[in-house]
Amino acid sequence: LTMSFCTFLARIFIFFLNLAQTLVGLTVIALTLWIRFDKSFESEIRTNILRDTDPEPLAGVKSDIRTGIVVAFWIIIGFSIANVIIGFVGVIGAVIRSKYLLAPYFLSMVVLFLLEIAVGITALVKRKSVRRTVKEYVFDSFNMNSQPDVSAFTFRYNCCGADNLPNVECFAGQPTCSSAVWDRLDFTMMIFGIVMLIIVVLQAFTALITVPIIVERKREVSYQ
Repeated sequence: LTMSFCTFLARIFIFFLNLAQTLVGLTVIALTLWIRFDKSFESEIRTNILRDTDPEPLAGVKSDIRTGIVVAFWIIIGFSIANVIIGFVGVIGAVIRSKYLLAPYFLSMVVLFLLEIAVGITALVKRKSVRRTVKEYVFDSFNMNSQPDVSAFTFRYNCCGADNLPNVECFAGQPTCSSAVWDRLDFTMMIFGIVMLIIVVLQAFTALITVPIIVERKREVSYQ
């Protein structure tokens, strides 16, 4: 009776956690597609980054940024689709208690969990590289007097000048655009990282509480 009650509670948890995982995955897909294809989102900076007529080294830095954005886009979309599919399978598996769904679901959750951990570690390792690229972009924009980029930075971030490039027109205490742009991006990545950490922890918990259901199901089948 105790084992049956535990598995019943586990099924309830699995159902709602996987339902939440599916809805979150769909939300992330929608937001990512909106940011990617809505040209009004950060329109000035988007237009500047997509422009490929700048001279070097500014053109090379923008090319690196475009490549990074495309890679990040497909990684987020890929993991979101995987979360939606696995979450949907988990919801169905929790309802019908099918070993043909729960066992592959458990293995898929473990694989997804490991892949997300690997991507998270890679992102931490690449953080310095991203910071350097962002600061190079801002520095080259000011150093080469690229007015569209400079205007977008100063208007969007209320900043002035770039690191290692003195500007007597800057007010005292006003942040440089190098620092302002990176701080905003770093804060966004930190929030995204915290959200992903919460999701990963919930996925690990969901995978663990699937085990009693699989074990009980196997026991029931072996008695028949």
